[in-house]
Amino acid sequence: MLDSLQPEKRKIEKEISDINGTIFKLNKEIEEILKINDELKRNKSLEEQGFKIILQIENILEEAIDINKQNLEQKVKDLERKIDKLEKEIAENYNYESKLEKAQKYINKQMNLFGSKLEFEKTYQPINLNFDVEAFELYHLKKDKKTVYLRSMGSGANWLYSHVCLFTSLLRYFCSLKNRCKIPSILFLDQPSQVYFPTIIDTDTTKFDPNSLKKFENKEKSVDDDLKAVTNLFDQLVAFCYSTEVETGIKPQIIITDHADNLDLENANFEELVNGRRWREENSGLVKLSSK
Repeated sequence: MLDSLQPEKRKIEKEISDINGTIFKLNKEIEEILKINDELKRNKSLEEQGFKIILQIENILEEAIDINKQNLEQKVKDLERKIDKLEKEIAENYNYESKLEKAQKYINKQMNLFGSKLEFEKTYQPINLNFDVEAFELYHLKKDKKTVYLRSMGSGANWLYSHVCLFTSLLRYFCSLKNRCKIPSILFLDQPSQVYFPTIIDTDTTKFDPNSLKKFENKEKSVDDDLKAVTNLFDQLVAFCYSTEVETGIKPQIIITDHADNLDLENANFEELVNGRRWREENSGLVKLSSK
């Protein structure tokens, strides 16, 4: 009888073993789930701590910004008070407004005296240049009182003459101040003739040839007028130096680097002005290129 129960016993034992195996697997899964749950709780705690730290940093930054803003506003107010005080002292002790007005009148007068001798386009004749010393703007005042600013004055020649008029008038004004002025009485002009004879097409290494330059531009008809305009500009600059010396007692120096050459001047000998310094030869220019 016991023997007949053995198969049933083994069957039950197998079922128990299978159930135990299932229970073991379930326990392992439960452990994994609990482990993951613990990790999630811990991570949530870290995330919350991170948010708290971020909020603290934001609060600190906001406080720092508010403090800096208050400090900057106070500094601005302090500087504004200092500026007001200095402007008041300058106005009371130096009378700068009337001096600026006087300087502006002097500069404008000299610009137009010099400009009347230059070949501005007919649209701007007689030239009436005005320089605002405070805004630092240069413009031509038309008869109908309309202003034409330098940027709208058309040709390169107008631009050149306007700049030269301004620079020479400033130079004379500085000379008129004598030892009260710390600015040297020197003016440097680079290639003023290129509005008539572009340097980019001057490849002749031996001489300045205005006819060939104009031929290259297909403007042979204008060569005489353009050469006359360039010669006149140089003449007026020479005359300016002499008249400035007569008026102020100081003779300014104008240094010009240019490819225009052998000009027939009325007020000076061109060769004496050039003094042999021609850039077309390697060691004859203003600056030597080698130690030979």
